[in-house]
Amino acid sequence: MSHPVALPPRIGLTPRQRLRAWGAAVVATRCARHPERVVRAVMLGARPATWGQAAHAVAAVVSVRLALGGTSACLPRSLAALLYCRATYGAVPVLVVGVRPGTAMVHAWVEGEGQPAGEPADPRRMYVPVRFHHPWEHM
Repeated sequence: MSHPVALPPRIGLTPRQRLRAWGAAVVATRCARHPERVVRAVMLGARPATWGQAAHAVAAVVSVRLALGGTSACLPRSLAALLYCRATYGAVPVLVVGVRPGTAMVHAWVEGEGQPAGEPADPRRMYVPVRFHHPWEHM
């Protein structure tokens, strides 16, 4: 991302939510080199997440792993949000990957109900979505 980003405030989590968020963050960080495998496995048979669920998932994983809130951690953060949402709600947000026109800059984010979740600004203003991973594609 090329715009300034402030880390979101930490949110209060129950011990179970904290453990799920931490586990999702660890798995996503390790699997970020092969995201297609994670996305396929997590999305299989899931229903779409609401915007509130997606936003809570992003806030939860950033609360337990501040490194996921940085500007270069968009893919691991998004994968962790997918994993957390699936474990907590049985639902999965849409994973979107976009490219900034005229550059080689790429950004990943999650959406619920058609709206970006956990982003300081709407990434669709700067990035053209080139790949969507919808839960219903993997049913």
